[in-house]
Amino acid sequence: MPRARGGQQMQQAGPPVDPKLTAVADWLRNEKRSGLTTKEAVQYEKRVEYFKGSKLVDSLIGPKYKGKVAKEMPIKTRAEAAKLAQELLRVGYIHRSQRVQHAHTRRWELELFHGPFEEDGLFTWVYEGSKTKLYLMCGAMLVGALGICMIQIWPLWLKIGVWWCSVTFLTTFGVLCVVRLILFVLMWIVGFRGIWLFPNLFDDNQTFAGSFMPIFGKGDPVLVEEDSDEEYWEHIRKKKNKANSKDDDGKDKSGDEKKKKSDAKDKPPEPNFQFGWINVMLIFGLGAIVCVKMGLFDGDNVPDFVAKRDDLEYYFKSLAAPEPANDTSEGTGKDGKKKKERDPFAAPVEEDAGRF
Repeated sequence: MPRARGGQQMQQAGPPVDPKLTAVADWLRNEKRSGLTTKEAVQYEKRVEYFKGSKLVDSLIGPKYKGKVAKEMPIKTRAEAAKLAQELLRVGYIHRSQRVQHAHTRRWELELFHGPFEEDGLFTWVYEGSKTKLYLMCGAMLVGALGICMIQIWPLWLKIGVWWCSVTFLTTFGVLCVVRLILFVLMWIVGFRGIWLFPNLFDDNQTFAGSFMPIFGKGDPVLVEEDSDEEYWEHIRKKKNKANSKDDDGKDKSGDEKKKKSDAKDKPPEPNFQFGWINVMLIFGLGAIVCVKMGLFDGDNVPDFVAKRDDLEYYFKSLAAPEPANDTSEGTGKDGKKKKERDPFAAPVEEDAGRF
């Protein structure tokens, strides 16, 4: 098939698209609802999202395809799903792509490729879907940036709270990294090579809670393959094995029992309950207690760019200057004996008269 050249990717103008087809495209763009996961790649110096055709077909005939979208566009077989995907390709919501490897390197990029829809092919999203969520996120980012720039007018309790959270996180995370390194060295000396405390702590592919589980494990090195799309090549291997499993008469040897076993084997294991957030709360909660015991939350340790000392006296009474002691008492004399109270309306005595 001819290979497309050039970096311009423009949707051809044509008749209006069927709203039902647009609704299906919106549903597919929502990964949580459809289950159609996408990956990122570079295509003509631009970051794009791509997926495999078999994944799109699996989403359309899967159990998640239900509701109003399924009633308007019912799909029962893989052939009907492929026909619908061909319509998405025709209207320009997706386009077919292929991998192009750089010379003398392991890096590869996507390139536009003209061709019909096939389950073995790769397809790039052109349709961006609804912009409402994007607009809301951009608005939230602008409001957040404006709020950070206006830190000087924040209430004092909020400034102190942010400072305490920063001290807790930096102190706890720094101590955790040091302890993690010490344990790794000790286990290396003993003979347990590659065992880490929180092995996924610096894994960019994990979520914040996922970085803190499991507690102990082996940090395997990251291997750079010629093609990082492992699922695609796994699909090709399964396809070849299925073709080799046929006998000379063209009949498939695998029966119903073999098919059930292979489906059970390929089915991903059910996710077990992980203690990621529990580990986070325990670690940083313990870190906050240690910071309190060490006095890091005291008013003397709050820097001036957070709050001035005069303002901190309201929350930290220990910063207030002590009141001067009053040595003289109105009711006692020099000899310590108690004086009699003087009537303010009485006539001045000789001592007072001599002052004037």
